[in-house]
Amino acid sequence: MENSIELNQMREQLAILNKKLNSQAIVNEKLIRASVNKNVKSINKDGRGMTLLAVAGIACIFADHYLVNWSWPFTIVTIIFMLVAIFFNIYCRNGLSTERALTSDLVEMRLAALRFKRFQTRWLFFGIPFAICWIIWLVYETLNLTPNPEPVIIGCVVGGLIGAAVGINQYIRAQRQASEIIAEIESFRNDETPTQE
Repeated sequence: MENSIELNQMREQLAILNKKLNSQAIVNEKLIRASVNKNVKSINKDGRGMTLLAVAGIACIFADHYLVNWSWPFTIVTIIFMLVAIFFNIYCRNGLSTERALTSDLVEMRLAALRFKRFQTRWLFFGIPFAICWIIWLVYETLNLTPNPEPVIIGCVVGGLIGAAVGINQYIRAQRQASEIIAEIESFRNDETPTQE
């Protein structure tokens, strides 16, 4: 009789402990989701900013075609590159939304963050060589087709340096935030695994 009372008490204590562990896991998951959501918002805000810069770049290059007298092939190739950059920017952020950060499976968010990091890095393998070729073409166009190339070259150098600084900063920040998303989810999953066994 005494053994059954002790056994029942142990079962009750185990049930209370299990309930506390489950509630702690729920609280931890909410904290992780809030942190993931914060990083996703920041990544997407940067993405919208880069998209707006590319749209402004399209408008500027079109206007500069007439103001600076750049050739149509240069103007068209530049506009196509900006459009590709816009669509790629949207595509690589496709799985990273605040709605998904709050509701979807954390494993899916981890995979979306890994995909984002991989696509963003792949873009560099295309974007940097293209930018180098484009700069050479820009200098050629400016020196050969504009009556007064010095102010245009100075403006392009200043704009290029500012653009490079913004792009590098955005890339590093987005990679860090995606890494934080991945690390937080992996840490949560590692902490959660023993309680499920």
